[in-house]
Amino acid sequence: MFEKIVSLLLIPMLFFQTLVPAFCGNKNEVTFSEEDIAQLHSLHDYVEYVREKGAPAFSTATFVKETEPLREALRSLTGRPFANDDEAYLKVQMDETMTDLCKYISDNSGLDVALLFGTLPNLNKPAEIAVQVFDINTTELRTKFYELRDKAYDEGNDFYGHLLFLLGAYFSVISDVKMYTIPYGSNPDEVEVQLDVTYADGAMEQMRPGTVINTATGTVHGWHRNGMISLGFDCDVYDLLVYGTVDCWQRSLGFTVLYDILGNSTPVFNMTTRRFKFNYNDKEWMIQIWKGNYALISNGVEVGVYNRPKGTLGTKFDSASDDEMMNMTVALYHGDEKLFEKGPMMHWWMSAFKLSKNIYQPKDLTMEFTIELPDEDFLQAFSTAIDKHTAHDVTYTTDGLKITGTF
Repeated sequence: MFEKIVSLLLIPMLFFQTLVPAFCGNKNEVTFSEEDIAQLHSLHDYVEYVREKGAPAFSTATFVKETEPLREALRSLTGRPFANDDEAYLKVQMDETMTDLCKYISDNSGLDVALLFGTLPNLNKPAEIAVQVFDINTTELRTKFYELRDKAYDEGNDFYGHLLFLLGAYFSVISDVKMYTIPYGSNPDEVEVQLDVTYADGAMEQMRPGTVINTATGTVHGWHRNGMISLGFDCDVYDLLVYGTVDCWQRSLGFTVLYDILGNSTPVFNMTTRRFKFNYNDKEWMIQIWKGNYALISNGVEVGVYNRPKGTLGTKFDSASDDEMMNMTVALYHGDEKLFEKGPMMHWWMSAFKLSKNIYQPKDLTMEFTIELPDEDFLQAFSTAIDKHTAHDVTYTTDGLKITGTF
């Protein structure tokens, strides 16, 4: 009786979930349909259906539609629109290269960057109020921020430099942004993203956010090993794959269990993880693996290599150094379908996330990882840690110093 009651409740919910993506323009190639729903007669049928088809990813269009009541409420309270074409914070004009890439991503996933830009609220107001109340000379303020930015760049702190750059630009009150590409280096297929930013005081400047696009392969990367715009990630547009870079800002944070607790305590992440701890070369090591769905729009995997001095208390580990990095490959499957493969790469945190119109439960995903280990002692210590793990749900094979695991 319980299953029948739940099934009766689930069918209209599924039907509604089917209509939302349709109304929002997120027409998944594989998603719920009325014909399929008609065949669901029990909770078991529903569970098996979701395991096979996945659930529709949370698209940008869905986000815009879902937040419409909030915009209406703010419109009623303030007497002015929350966001429209005239008041959107970023009036972004993109050239053909950028438009084509954004369209490709939008057509093949739920992420629509152009739509997101067009529906951002007018966040200029706090900056405008601050300028008026404190009688700020935006030109002088911008100059000061940029002096601090240049100092950060000289010290090799690109992320902090970018942050200062953005603060200087924000408090100058941005009125218009043009995003386009220019030739980069000697490779004719590579272009660099450049921005022309116009401020409310009429000043205009060009920004180079540190993002390079290979128009032939669809790869997008930063100037260095710290990712696009120093955010810590590069991507393969045509594969819809986002992956962590070696010198991402996350590297300095290492690992603590708090990260997993915070991640899985939100509806945005749904991951399953295993940690394998062992001693090697006078250090306590941990290799951790994750699989699941990330940010409601991607299915992904991670393999992290960490260590710390023996006897250290708590859950904090340091990220492996350059000398301790290993050659790794990761792959993710849903049933017999390979969703993606990435590697081999020398890394300490091999992570990859596939943008998709459908996301799956972690238990319905299978990850494979291959790691080339430094020596026989490390292989023995790591494999023993896998054998002794209480879950006993990771299997592996070895080939010389190479270990291939399945989770």
